[in-house]
Amino acid sequence: MTKNYIHSLKTILLILLFVRTGDVSAIIGMDPVIVKKNNPDCIYNSVDRPGGDEPLKSMNNQNRNVQGQTFIINTCITDLIQFKELVKAASRLKKFGTVRINVSTLADKGFHEIPEGGNPWNEYASNLGALYKFFPDPKIAPFIPADFVLKNRKLLLDKTKILRENGMEAAFFANEPAFLPSAFFDSYPQLRGPRVDHPRRSNFPCFAPCLSVLETENIYSNMMSEMLKNAPEVKTIYFKTNDAGSGNCWSDWLYTGPNGPGHCKGETTGERISELMSAFQAGAAKAGSKLDVYLSYSQGSSNFSDEERTDIESRLPENCYFKSNPDNKMISIGSDIGFLYPVKGICNVLSVLDDLHKIDKKSSQTIFISFSSFYDRGYESFKVEDLILRMLEDHLLDSAVNDEPILQKLHKYSVGWTDDKNGDNLYNALIELDEAFNYKNSNLRKLYGIYWAVSSRMINRPLVVAPQRLSKQEESYFLPYIFNVSEEEARMDYLDIHGGRWTTLPDSVRIYVGKIRDVCLKLEAIPASAPKYDFLREMALALRVHASLMQSCGNFTEAQEIRDRNSTKLNGPVHRPDKESNWTGDPDLQKFNTIMRDELDNTVELESILKRGGINVLCLAKDNAHEDCFLLNPDIIGQLKKKRMIMIDHWRDIEDYLTSPFK
Repeated sequence: MTKNYIHSLKTILLILLFVRTGDVSAIIGMDPVIVKKNNPDCIYNSVDRPGGDEPLKSMNNQNRNVQGQTFIINTCITDLIQFKELVKAASRLKKFGTVRINVSTLADKGFHEIPEGGNPWNEYASNLGALYKFFPDPKIAPFIPADFVLKNRKLLLDKTKILRENGMEAAFFANEPAFLPSAFFDSYPQLRGPRVDHPRRSNFPCFAPCLSVLETENIYSNMMSEMLKNAPEVKTIYFKTNDAGSGNCWSDWLYTGPNGPGHCKGETTGERISELMSAFQAGAAKAGSKLDVYLSYSQGSSNFSDEERTDIESRLPENCYFKSNPDNKMISIGSDIGFLYPVKGICNVLSVLDDLHKIDKKSSQTIFISFSSFYDRGYESFKVEDLILRMLEDHLLDSAVNDEPILQKLHKYSVGWTDDKNGDNLYNALIELDEAFNYKNSNLRKLYGIYWAVSSRMINRPLVVAPQRLSKQEESYFLPYIFNVSEEEARMDYLDIHGGRWTTLPDSVRIYVGKIRDVCLKLEAIPASAPKYDFLREMALALRVHASLMQSCGNFTEAQEIRDRNSTKLNGPVHRPDKESNWTGDPDLQKFNTIMRDELDNTVELESILKRGGINVLCLAKDNAHEDCFLLNPDIIGQLKKKRMIMIDHWRDIEDYLTSPFK
């Protein structure tokens, strides 16, 4: 009996030791050896600690920090090998809570959504997820290509299988309620809800279903139930609305103005959102699943008036969330690919550290981590994804209640990624990069690469004084891909961006470009022996590509300003100048020639950067068929050469309109 008592006492003490240390090996008398199951698809189990080149940190720290964080990672990867790499990198977060990765990326673009002849507005949503694109209700299914649905569903199920085998869960990002084909509403006219397209960006009206109709709610409930029965790993749906292909009846922010059927006009936006969330939850209940529902607020761009936001927040069903609050804290971190697109591979380390500093390590929260561009046309490089996830892990492992100063952390990383000799150089480069981005945010807020360089094709269209003089053949590689409902506006107005006149400050662009190139020089001085040399070299290339794109935006802005001042002359007949002596000629001719030369030289430099590895930091279409207004052609280098040749061929066009020097 005494032996039994002593044995029991020892057992209790060992259990207390385990609770204190969190080390299961202390109980079972084993070394804490990392063991992988014999499963080729299982990348890391819960006890794995990937790191390789980093020292293993004490696991005891985790008990002094909060357990039960929820990490929701969004990236639009379609390649399963790359998806497994992300799962491997994200596995380091499992010890802090639940990890969920988005699985709603389409297997391929929804080409069937684009009307014959094209329609720019449809390009917003053609790569974005929606429930019906994976598990359509029987009423919707006949109007969606079956092979499109099957490919999307297979990719989703392949991803959830990988997540399940690695102890992770899934999230589903969507735009809801999404617009549906016209033929659907022809068959079910009672379900037609609001017009959700943009009148300045669309040639055809598009409608979403009305959420106030019980039949619509049942459709959403059925689709959610079907998805969760097939993919029970999905534990979160995160949706945005009133933008990029979705919308709610009578909402203030509908682009055509509040609209919808008369029978639901008396309902508030908060009631409609509550109905949709309740339909999601009803579907989860039918599938026997628990679901967290998030309406985009800090992430994405769900558009609501302040009054609507208050109304939504006051009507949230159980397990449904909108804004961060003390009871349900949410924070967003990630890369800057949103404003840097089409460039990837750049990490503003100081900004990431600042975001991490805002995480309350003593309370549970939902941490959204974004690595996707707008409209799911591209995603961040794995090097940046892995770096940010490692920094997040380091932050959560740090048991200090009061974190060390951010700049001190930055310096430690700088030394660790280089060496004692070069640490200060990298430290200064990273500070200057953050300062440059802050300068841009203050002075060039609307200068986003996806809108200027890509969807307006400033990267590869020729900068000429009289675009109307280009032949159809000369226009063929860029004009069809400019986002504009009017071909003539796309041709003639460099600053007509998505139906509006956007402008920027060329002098501020030059300052910003200079700041970025100064950072490049410091990064390029890091020796090849540095542990993070490959990453830093790639980031320097990416920054040079980004600087070139921004320089083009400044040049096209100045060029259009000159064209606007001289519109009467430039749209008039070709004429010879008079024969009087003129030392300078028309001042605007000299200015335009200077801009044109700068853009020509900038294009030559961009070609050179891409040829020496910069091509790998651009998000490009996988083939010619997938090029669209938000995705560049894979032969961008060849197109840059075309741009140069066309500019040279039309170099003297300006002399047919503005007076040239006659010395």
